[in-house]
Amino acid sequence: MSKFKWCFIIIIIQIIASLYLGLSLSEDAKIPCHWNIKGEIDGYYDKWTGVLLFPGINLVMLLFIMALPHISVRYKNAQERFERVIPSLAMIIIFFFAGIHIYMILLAKEILNPSGNMIFYLIGLMFIMLGNLLPKIPSNFFAGIRTPWTLSSEEVWRKTHRLGGIGFIIGGLLMIIIPLLWKNSQSALIIMFILVMIVCLYPVLYSFILYKKEEKK
Repeated sequence: MSKFKWCFIIIIIQIIASLYLGLSLSEDAKIPCHWNIKGEIDGYYDKWTGVLLFPGINLVMLLFIMALPHISVRYKNAQERFERVIPSLAMIIIFFFAGIHIYMILLAKEILNPSGNMIFYLIGLMFIMLGNLLPKIPSNFFAGIRTPWTLSSEEVWRKTHRLGGIGFIIGGLLMIIIPLLWKNSQSALIIMFILVMIVCLYPVLYSFILYKKEEKK
């Protein structure tokens, strides 16, 4: 439990902040929840869904992650590595969802400018943090680049996640830099998404190539 204390602290801060900000909203207030390719808001939650949903999602995710030692068939194979990596992975994901949540409520209160760029910055930051963590994740069925080929070979898993970590960092930097330089240009956002998809999906193809090479040996 103590290994996840920062996750609980983030969720508690998220709940307090969302209630503090959300209670001052009118009952018919709309909280943004979705952005299109142009970075424009095109979906909304009602007040209480927008205030309560994300803390609930974070809490459920944390409880699921904490249950991994009991449900993962590969946990005991690399217990020390799991115990070092899993709390950090949980904190990254929970911090991201908490940040998105507070940002949504601040938009509903019209405290911040409704630009889609902040979403890209937050996602980019999460990608960079996950990219640094990916090479450290042991083989498992719940987290990481889980393809039939990485799950079939420890060597393919290790090499794929090393490359995937680099790809995630590059993808994260692109998601921060491109919207920052080109603002909300639709063509720039399309280019960004294409590049990000390439750097993130290439490890899947790479894992297949590695597996075939290993199979020939």
